[in-house]
This record gives sequence, C-alpha cells and structure tokens, in this order.
Amino acid sequence: MTDYDNLHYIHELGYGYWKSQVLFVAVEMDIFTQIGVCGKSGKVIAKELGAHPRSTEMLLNALVSLGFLKKMKETFKNTALSKCYLVKGEPLYQGDRIHHFHNLWDPWSKLGDAVRSGKPTAFDDVQEEVDEQRLRDFLKSMHNIGSIQVEEVCRKLKVNEYKNLLDLGGGMGTYAVRFAKENPDLRATVFDLPDVIKITDEYIRESGLTDRVETQGGNCLKHGFGRGRFDIVFVSNLLHMYKPVENRNILKKCWYSLTKKGIVVVQEFALNSTKTSPTFGTLFGLNMLVGTLGGAMYSEAEIKEWFVKVGFKKIKKITINRDSNLIIGYKMSSV
Repeated sequence: MTDYDNLHYIHELGYGYWKSQVLFVAVEMDIFTQIGVCGKSGKVIAKELGAHPRSTEMLLNALVSLGFLKKMKETFKNTALSKCYLVKGEPLYQGDRIHHFHNLWDPWSKLGDAVRSGKPTAFDDVQEEVDEQRLRDFLKSMHNIGSIQVEEVCRKLKVNEYKNLLDLGGGMGTYAVRFAKENPDLRATVFDLPDVIKITDEYIRESGLTDRVETQGGNCLKHGFGRGRFDIVFVSNLLHMYKPVENRNILKKCWYSLTKKGIVVVQEFALNSTKTSPTFGTLFGLNMLVGTLGGAMYSEAEIKEWFVKVGFKKIKKITINRDSNLIIGYKMSSV
C-alpha cells in the first residue's frame, strides 16, 4: 500500500523551490507594499507594476494559496503575515532577508560541486572589489532578523548591568544600537570589516546615538580588540564563518579584551551532539560549505570546549528560540 503522507513529503521537498521562487519574485516586485492597506484588483496591480495581467493574476493566486494574500472577488489583500513582515516600512520587515536568500540561489544550485570538492561555490564569479550593493543586501538581511531577535536577547542578557560593550562582527550595529537604547549608561563599539563599517556608520547616525556607539574597522582574524576595555563582548552569528582554530583565536582575543569580571556572549545556531538537528542548523552548515572557505555549524559541546581552552572559568547556555542560543563565558568563576 502506498504511504501517501511520506510520498507527499518527498514530493513537497522536490518542488519546494517553486514556493521559494514565488516569494522571491513577489518581494523583488514589492507586491505586498504595492497592494497596501485597502487591496487592489489583479489588473490594477499588473498595470502599476508594468506586468502582464494574466501572469500577474497567476502569481497573485499562488500567493493566496501560500497564505500571503487573500482574495475577495477580484480584490487581493495582504494577510496579517504579509502586513507584518513583507510591507516596506514596517518595523519587522523581512524583505531584505528574503532578497538575501534569493542571492544564495546560484551557489546553492552548485551544492553537488561543493560536496564533491569540499570547496565553496559562492566565489566562482566574485570580483576582487567589494560589491557594495550585494554587501548592503547582506547587512540589511542580518538587520531584518536581528531586529526580531534583539528584543529577547535584551531581556535575557540584562544589558542594563553593563557599561562597555564590544559588538564583534556587528554588521549594521543592530544589537549595539538596541542595547544602547535599552541602557542609557552603555557605551558600545561595533567592530567589523572596513567596508562594512562605512554602512554601520550610516545606521548609527540615523539612530542618533553617535555619542555612545562608535565603530572600529578591522579583521577579527588579524587584529586585536584592546585589553581590559569591555565588560561584555557580544559575538552574534560570526563563528560559523570560520574554522575551529580560527574561532579559538577569536575567543582568545575576546578574553584579553574583557575586564576581570567580563563576559563573552556567543549567539549561534548550535547543533546537537550528533550534529543532526535542528534542521535549520544542518542546512545552514551547507550554506557555509557553499559560501565560506572553512566555515561550518558547530555543536554546543564544541563551542563550550573552545571557551574552556581559551580560559573562561564558567560557561552557561540561554535558549533564545528553537534555532538560536546564547552561550556565555565568564572570565571569573565567581561572577
């Protein structure tokens, strides 16, 4: 007898990219913002987008089936899901993150090559100079997800207890700015590559916190972060980009940069001991395979082992959501 549930699961994985492509195109065309609050007919949407009416209607119908739109007679309206996350200007907008996933399409299409060779595929056509637009796309994507996660991180970290923070690999400064807003006595430094810092400075100026949030350009593999400067170092989703030996080196620099009672906080998609879950973490590991020169997803045990070897005296974990954790290392065991 055919097991239709399992057969459906296999088939759904096979055509899963159809769904992704529908979302990618809808975000690229900014359909959800175009529809707005009151909704519009397919013909009006097509005309405003400069698209063909028949094909636009087909795309809109598919978006209804996926739960992003609802259809009332000839009018298409945003659902609560798309209103919250896919309309530009909304505080939790995730369109930049979806655009980033779309940018990963080409290297992921060569996953088989990466598995056979053990080498990334994302650099096949990369120019020597930094592509500023692609960099902005990536940073805005990280800002999208960071804007959601930072609220819970704020609560669980008790950022009001700290005075000097280093946001290592901090991107646009999403966490540093939010922490500074939460704690008026906090001074923060965002450390990242010089090309990134140019964009970080823009965001900090827009936030109005240039008096308390500064930037430092550098390479975390080559440069130090100072000695005894910070009582907290925040390292969000950085370690998966590097090899174990490089991560131990980074954490050692963090250790030196801390005050005697300082802590380092690593936010990562830590895997279980067999490295087979959570699912997002295992898939993200393949994303590191196609996109970095030696990155991978690591288990909680591996990360904690790095902490111990570096010299941290006390280690604990705080769960943020089903895919993300905070692993905290204390420089002193009595803290």
